Amino acid sequence: MKEVRVRYAPSPTGDPHIGNIRSAIFNWLFAKNKKGKFLVRIEDTDQARLVENGIQKQKDSLKWFGLDWDEIYIQSERLKIYSKYAQQLLEEGSAYRCFATQEELDKLREKQKKSGRITRYDSRYRNYDPKLSKERSKAEPYVIRFKSPQKGITKCLDNIRGEIKFNNKEMDDFIIIKSDGYPTYHFANVIDDYLMNISHVMRAEEWLPSFPKHVNIYNSLNWEMPIFVHLPMILAPDKTKLSKRHGATSVEEFKQAGYLNSAMFNFLVLLGWALDDKTEFFTVEELIKVFDINKISKSPAIFNKEKLDWFNGRYILNSKYDDFAKEINNYFKQFLDIKKYKAIQNYNINDISIMIKERCKTLNDAIMLTEFLYQKPKFKSKYEIQIMCDNPEQCQTILTSSIESLNDIQEFTIENIESILKSLMTKLKVKPKNLLGTLRIIITNQKISPPIFNCLYILGKKESIKRIQFAIDYL
Repeated sequence: MKEVRVRYAPSPTGDPHIGNIRSAIFNWLFAKNKKGKFLVRIEDTDQARLVENGIQKQKDSLKWFGLDWDEIYIQSERLKIYSKYAQQLLEEGSAYRCFATQEELDKLREKQKKSGRITRYDSRYRNYDPKLSKERSKAEPYVIRFKSPQKGITKCLDNIRGEIKFNNKEMDDFIIIKSDGYPTYHFANVIDDYLMNISHVMRAEEWLPSFPKHVNIYNSLNWEMPIFVHLPMILAPDKTKLSKRHGATSVEEFKQAGYLNSAMFNFLVLLGWALDDKTEFFTVEELIKVFDINKISKSPAIFNKEKLDWFNGRYILNSKYDDFAKEINNYFKQFLDIKKYKAIQNYNINDISIMIKERCKTLNDAIMLTEFLYQKPKFKSKYEIQIMCDNPEQCQTILTSSIESLNDIQEFTIENIESILKSLMTKLKVKPKNLLGTLRIIITNQKISPPIFNCLYILGKKESIKRIQFAIDYL
């Protein structure tokens, strides 16, 4: 059996989109399942759209998901290879030089629009004398166009959809080499897939309209084609293509929002693939074992952010406290400013993990839940402190009594804090809302926070009493 060799071929033109990463994950899982090779090919031939650090961003995104590669290529370093095969097609009459200027093409497009026709190149240089073409190429700029078949149909075989037929009348003579000498995606894609012995091309469904172009290039070169697998589109809940107007779409945005790479990996796999109708949670090792390209759906997948939040929350909930502590520490280090991060480091990260793990859907929630550790409460009015009490006198009693009770604790543990404060509630005959709610506000400045016993414990006796005294002085 032929060795499985698949590739992920991103363009370094911006932050990696999760749709592209989903394609990378499918390719990687398939390669691992078949003990094959996973290649990364940076398609940087569109020089005008390149962004700074674009290639590194692609690599970093793959690494974040744990997608290691066996080989890596950069198309801009392979221009001589594409030129060689373009010259071969020229010599064989399967391609030709086109000297049409941009101004001429713009006029053609306008004319076609006015007459209600489809805007397309009119093949004006298709039958131009090859000798004259070669001579003009010495002095004039030109592009090289592929001679698309003008009659009949082009049959394309997709592993998911079966045979797809395209009417050749609807295809134009597309560019394979631009005037700057760089190949177009369509040409470089085919050349590289063949020379790199790619066995399966697994790419987004949006490339289906270009499928016949690639098939015709293969046929013109008499090359054996790989197996094509066009992956279902990822749509927003409104059934339109997922875009920035729906929220985060890039890997970096999801990292900043605090999603775990393991949760994102599992979630993305389920966008267009399923083992059965009930299993949702997998480890990466389990996915490698069971991944089957024949189980890829041809129906669009809906990106449901609420489902992702639930998924991420489950991953956090099921993680070990030590592992979660490492996750939040790394997240704080990356996304908190240095002053706040240093303040967090004054406290035990494992204790913080225990305090907030069950309350986090994302790592970003951890920032809000731990804000009180580096930001002392500030009050705008007395009412803000007294809001949980029945009257101002009750509030004053609760605060002074709380200081006395906390001072009496010899060993400042969560259990001892909880025990003595519950005894104080009984002694003062107040509700949990009155005492614990008031302490929550003056300790954390939030109505909703982690358990107040944990908050007091992590802050420590000295700081906890200091904050209570601050509230007393403010009143």
